[in-house]
Amino acid sequence: MKVRIIKRTNPGGRVTYVIQQKHWLVWWWWVDAWENCSWGAACSDTFESLEEAKRNLCYFDGTASVDKEVSDDS
Repeated sequence: MKVRIIKRTNPGGRVTYVIQQKHWLVWWWWVDAWENCSWGAACSDTFESLEEAKRNLCYFDGTASVDKEVSDDS
């Protein structure tokens, strides 16, 4: 899935960095990531710094989790 980070300057001058994805249905639109999220607005896609947004990009770009067995009590 294509993702990007945008810099958003709000009317009061506050700057935030927002992760956006291509819309799941209207694929040529860029939307804030929470709009594609199965848990909706509870999905945090807005960050105070670009570095923080970059650290969280992996949750939106399709990066897979890695599972490793660390204990087997059988």
